Amino acid sequence: MSSRTCWRCLSPASMPLPSHTAQFKFLRFPTSSFAPFSTTTVNLANPPKKKSLTPGARGPPKKGQRATFRRSSGSGRDRGRRPAPGERKAMRKRIVLSNANALAVELSRLAEEDIHDEEKIGQMVSMPDSLVDQLRNAEAFKATQGWGFFRHPSMLMRKETVEVGQLIHQMSEEDAQSRRTVRRILVGDRGSGKSMMLLQTMAAAFLKGWTVINIPE
Repeated sequence: MSSRTCWRCLSPASMPLPSHTAQFKFLRFPTSSFAPFSTTTVNLANPPKKKSLTPGARGPPKKGQRATFRRSSGSGRDRGRRPAPGERKAMRKRIVLSNANALAVELSRLAEEDIHDEEKIGQMVSMPDSLVDQLRNAEAFKATQGWGFFRHPSMLMRKETVEVGQLIHQMSEEDAQSRRTVRRILVGDRGSGKSMMLLQTMAAAFLKGWTVINIPE
């Protein structure tokens, strides 16, 4: 069905605007290049500084490029006083033979006749100060022997300790012509008390007035 309206009559030239719409004017606002509350301009004015990456964080070096590692000299740091020559070795070899915080326990002092007495087996005895000085000069003490249980250096009289004491006592009672040389090899697992047994042997020899030659580690 054909329309009764002429389509040519709807063209802008043939359809004038009403008189009441002629008073309105079209206003165009200038477009803004940035939003009124945006921080883009501030960020562009003060761009964030890039963090310097360490050579390990930058990844592997590119082909044909060598990786360089810069190390600060550290001249501004205070390292304190350097140890004097021989001070570190003295600290490693320092052995504390007493513990002031240990409980006060009354122990009998080790005497010359105690080293071969079987009644002393299983008892703790305290070494006299003169014997401690002799053992210290011979470097018989070790840090792994555990001297911090008592207020004074003490040792346990074991069965092997008394056996060695009896052997030394027998050799001391012999005449100079019939005196013999005794050789013993001490073996045992780690932590079984070999070094402590050697110390007790030297203590028994010192109490008998022997001259002890010790070769420390």
